Amino acid sequence: MSSDNPRFIPHIARPLGAWTAPALAAGLAAACALLAPASAGAAASASAGPADAPAATARSAAVAGKVLTDARPLGAARVYLYRLTDLTLHKALTDERGGFSFEALPAGLYKIIAHKPGFVPAVVRLTRTTAEAYQFLELELAEQTRAEAVAGDDFWSLRAEVPPDVLREVQIAGIEDSARGFGAPMGVALPETDRPLELLAEMRAMTGVDHVPGSGDSQVTQGGVGIEGRLGGLKLGIEGDYWQLQPAAAVEDGPGARVAGSGEASALSVELANDEDVRVLLRSRSNRLVGVRDAEALSIDFEHYLLSVSHSIGENGRSDFSAQYTSESNFYRHGGIDPLEIPEASRSWRLEGTYTAALTERSSLQTGVRYREQQSAFARSLTGLPVPLAADQQQVDLFGRAGTQVRPSVLVEYGLYSALHDGSLSLSPRGGLVVQLAPAWQASLAASQKVQDDRPADDVRRFTSRLRNPLATEDACEQVDEACYQLAIRQQRGEDEGLSLAVSHRAVDETQRLYFSESLTDRYESLYLVPGDELPEIALALTRRITPKVLARFETHLAEGGGGVFYATDSEAYENSVRYLVASVDTHFDGTSTGLFLAFHHLQQDLTALDAEARPAPPVDVDRLELMLSQDLNVLLGMATDMALKLNMQLSRGSWAWSDEAGSEELRRRLLGGIALRF
Repeated sequence: MSSDNPRFIPHIARPLGAWTAPALAAGLAAACALLAPASAGAAASASAGPADAPAATARSAAVAGKVLTDARPLGAARVYLYRLTDLTLHKALTDERGGFSFEALPAGLYKIIAHKPGFVPAVVRLTRTTAEAYQFLELELAEQTRAEAVAGDDFWSLRAEVPPDVLREVQIAGIEDSARGFGAPMGVALPETDRPLELLAEMRAMTGVDHVPGSGDSQVTQGGVGIEGRLGGLKLGIEGDYWQLQPAAAVEDGPGARVAGSGEASALSVELANDEDVRVLLRSRSNRLVGVRDAEALSIDFEHYLLSVSHSIGENGRSDFSAQYTSESNFYRHGGIDPLEIPEASRSWRLEGTYTAALTERSSLQTGVRYREQQSAFARSLTGLPVPLAADQQQVDLFGRAGTQVRPSVLVEYGLYSALHDGSLSLSPRGGLVVQLAPAWQASLAASQKVQDDRPADDVRRFTSRLRNPLATEDACEQVDEACYQLAIRQQRGEDEGLSLAVSHRAVDETQRLYFSESLTDRYESLYLVPGDELPEIALALTRRITPKVLARFETHLAEGGGGVFYATDSEAYENSVRYLVASVDTHFDGTSTGLFLAFHHLQQDLTALDAEARPAPPVDVDRLELMLSQDLNVLLGMATDMALKLNMQLSRGSWAWSDEAGSEELRRRLLGGIALRF
């Protein structure tokens, strides 16, 4: 929804370590230990070594202790043990006697943090000279009064003493405890309801230069904010983004002068959910891009609004309703050769409602209805004459599908999709099979085939614009086509290990424009599919933890097809051919809190004239290489809040905005830098 696909950005949702090498971290930690061997930052006491522990005949190698308040044991307190030399983190929860224990800890320097919502935490340093030592500690937590909470004299007063990793763990644990009713909330309680206010926020700001061949340099500014958390019994999520483009100067004066485009884009998403499983989503997006060529202004406008409501019905049912409105002008047109059915301006509405229910323990049912209406305006008629033409399209879709578990490891799915379009009817049966091969392995087969379509074969007004996100695994047969077949194999073992391989084949029955980026300036990096095209595709996603501190995800989509007839705005007919390769590697280095994202896009579309005397159509041939870097700055700057440096570099080659030349070898260069702050 933002100007840059948020899926491409390495987030800083959880600090993962330090910037410095382990040896440097160990030296700094040792110096801190000499200067402040037992700093608590709150009422705390610590004792170490066998002589200070309660009497016992034998002790195993461990670090143990008690958490107290007013000399009384404090249960359900969280204890975090942070090793400064290698930045590892261990966690424990005290029992009803306030006790905790960490076994098999190597020698090194440690920070121990004890915390419970409603109490001022304790922070102590501990030195282990040998892994065989037994050390015992007592940590005293002072109770936090309501006045202190309002004044802010709580956990956050000790931020400088607490490593960023532990700060994030405490934030998450505090929200979980508040949601479950464990102890007092972390933060300020609402006086009216005495329910917790728990919010996490992220702010992003980036700026840089975008050099477009033939148009010069433009200044790019981006900003965003994200908020998630709980307000009483209400879960809240807000995401907002803003993007602006300003030209530096005109490339040349006089006839044929071109300047880089100027424009702005904004997006806002608000999601609300309560404990009764009611979910409301509001989303808006607005884009505007203006350029000048040969003293003629070119304007591209796009607005989109969405309202979605989801609600549970009874114990086994759920209803979903959504309403969408889209208005655009010159957004779908590419600027070179377009299919005839691409409008210069359009307005569309879409209303959809579905009901899903579990009929029995082994069967489920989903039914739905969808209404679509689009009003389009064309500058020329289908005969090529420059006569304004308006076209209205209305369509009602009825669909339903069910699933039955015939065996414990086998699920059979079946359904029917029907569409009523201007008095004509189309029917598409669907079927599927899901088999659990092993505890971590699953195979699935899905198929849909249109068996009836009363629409005229020459109805070229059918057009669908779809934003295809190649970095997200999707069920290709969820889309409505002439035919679709998909075979997929998936394996999932926890969050750090997974594999997904999907092979699909689609037969297209209406014109589609596939976008590979949500950025307004990247809208030209798109491909057309036309009726009659067939598109085989292979999608592979692999997630692996390469080392204990390096997590990587590789994903690629490869497709090549065509064969449909492309009726163009130049009154010529062409045979369509498309291919694309999208590959990416997203890597997180836990030890240095570094995120590295590398992506490559190759898009190609060739049009072969069916008339030997027709002029050849310029091909679309676009390559883009993108590098994103995210670096946590907490350790470098000694700050308790999450702050990260972000860098985005892109090199592209191909057809650009305000240029009719395809296949240009001049590189488009984009460089953006900025920061992200989470608190």
